[in-house]
Amino acid sequence: MTKRGAGGAARRDPFSRRLLFLTVCTMAGFLVLLGQLWYLQVLEGARLRDLSEKNRIRVRPAAAPRGILFDRNGLALVDNRPTFTLSLIPREMENREAVLARLHALLRIPLGELEDSLARVPADSFMPVRVRRGLSMEEVARVEEWKLELPGVVVEVEPQRVYPSPRLGAHLLGYVREVSEEQMRQGRYRRGDMAGQSGLERLLDEYLRGRDGGEEIEVDALGRPVRVMRRQEPRPGAHVVTTVDRRIQEIVERAMGDRAGAVVVLDPRSGDVLALTSSPAFELNRFTGPLGREAWLRLVRDPQFPLLNRSIQSQYAPGSIFKIVVTAAALQEGVITPFDRLRCGPTFQLGQRTFKNWEDADWGDIDLYHALVRSCNTFFYQLGLKVGTETMSRYARAFGLGEPTGIALSGEKPGRLPGPVGPGERAGARWKPGDTVNIAIGQGQLLVTPLQVARLLAAVGTEGILWKPRLVQRVESADGRLLYSEASRVSGYVELSPAVWAFLQRSLWGVVNDGGTGAAARLPGIEVAGKTGTAQLITNSDARRGQDHAWFAAYAPAADPQVVVVVLVERGGRGGQAAAPIARQILHGIFLEKVASGGPPG
Repeated sequence: MTKRGAGGAARRDPFSRRLLFLTVCTMAGFLVLLGQLWYLQVLEGARLRDLSEKNRIRVRPAAAPRGILFDRNGLALVDNRPTFTLSLIPREMENREAVLARLHALLRIPLGELEDSLARVPADSFMPVRVRRGLSMEEVARVEEWKLELPGVVVEVEPQRVYPSPRLGAHLLGYVREVSEEQMRQGRYRRGDMAGQSGLERLLDEYLRGRDGGEEIEVDALGRPVRVMRRQEPRPGAHVVTTVDRRIQEIVERAMGDRAGAVVVLDPRSGDVLALTSSPAFELNRFTGPLGREAWLRLVRDPQFPLLNRSIQSQYAPGSIFKIVVTAAALQEGVITPFDRLRCGPTFQLGQRTFKNWEDADWGDIDLYHALVRSCNTFFYQLGLKVGTETMSRYARAFGLGEPTGIALSGEKPGRLPGPVGPGERAGARWKPGDTVNIAIGQGQLLVTPLQVARLLAAVGTEGILWKPRLVQRVESADGRLLYSEASRVSGYVELSPAVWAFLQRSLWGVVNDGGTGAAARLPGIEVAGKTGTAQLITNSDARRGQDHAWFAAYAPAADPQVVVVVLVERGGRGGQAAAPIARQILHGIFLEKVASGGPPG
């Protein structure tokens, strides 16, 4: 019996050990399970809950309508219209290669463009990446037809810029494009935002952009919308009332046609820019849709430089327009009187050099009035030597040349005047008589912009007031609240005696109305005062020799100036033949067409 009892205890011992082992394993498993639950609920709970919400909730941005630019009379210079935009949500694209390949086949979007768009954002981003703006209805229909095969592909409705004319005020208004990487680094923009890149669009981008809104949308397992959980309405951009007159802008661009050059129209009573154009211009609507790298490079490398705003960014010799400054300096300094006479022959000899007049006629001895009316170079060669380079430069600076006008557009050039005397040099030591002779007729080291010439003519018409050119009158929110306003501002005065101003004004009237070089600008019913200019080109190209820049600068009516018009035609030839007729067409449109339509001129 004892032996059997001992054997039973021995058989129970392995069973007990197994039971104990199973118990320990079960308890350990429960502990591991409890630990994992604690880890998931406590340590990782917030993160996992956030991931769950991201799988269930989609954030769909709603772009704010960009503010409208109006002319001074309330006409829209640029507006908005709804357009379709193709966007990708990286997080929802499980088979990215297949989705991109199908999009390429459906919409003919280069694979490289699609891949580049996604490469800029994390692969798990749930924010839409805008790939192509301006989809047609046909393209939208294709995407919607294959919707179930295109996870992560969405079509959004966004506002897009629309223009009355493709090139109307292109350099003045500027264009809008998706922000670059450099702009994003500034911290003011998000990827895919549209921002003004030039002109008024860039200058006023902070007001025009508005504030984007968005929706939080609950989706099902297939990513289909179930309900809108929350919506924040976008805040439209502010509206801008400019100084531009759309009617005059259209007249200017019709008159300029396909010629290369620039036109500026100012109100001499306030400095308001009524019109400003640069030709050739670019098409604004090219930037509203897709513009690939190759298309952009073709635009930038175009030999006619359509992106260049010639009215403020190109610098030209002023030619005979500078004779206004020389005349003012000579009279004010007492170097000459209106009754003194100098020879106006076909040539002028200075040492071994022969300087020519613009025509071969010999007018004999003439007075200052007729010299300015006929734009006699040989007369002004002599007068320039009497006045001196330093004095001419000083008066030019008084008229606002050699420095920016202060217009709000970016990239304005200052022009160039003969520089100041360096340390240890006596006055005029660096200038030879030949340099002075060239400067006297607006050649040599003189450079100006068309806008500077417009301000110069405005100063003559108003007897010395130099206005800061104004482009913006006020900025108003969408609900009509005033956000910003800008008053006209005088930036300087030209100090000349009343007799000198009267002489300049009478002489500029004579240029157009008394047998002068600007007769082609003569307008029945409206007396025009102005000055022609022909800027010689210095070039090594035989093909371009003789193709001088043509200037005409005028104000009207002569007795009570309401507008200043400056026309520059690149390689147009003589100012009186190429630029003056364009100015006449513009002035006819401003005054006579408006009178015919029943409105007051000006």
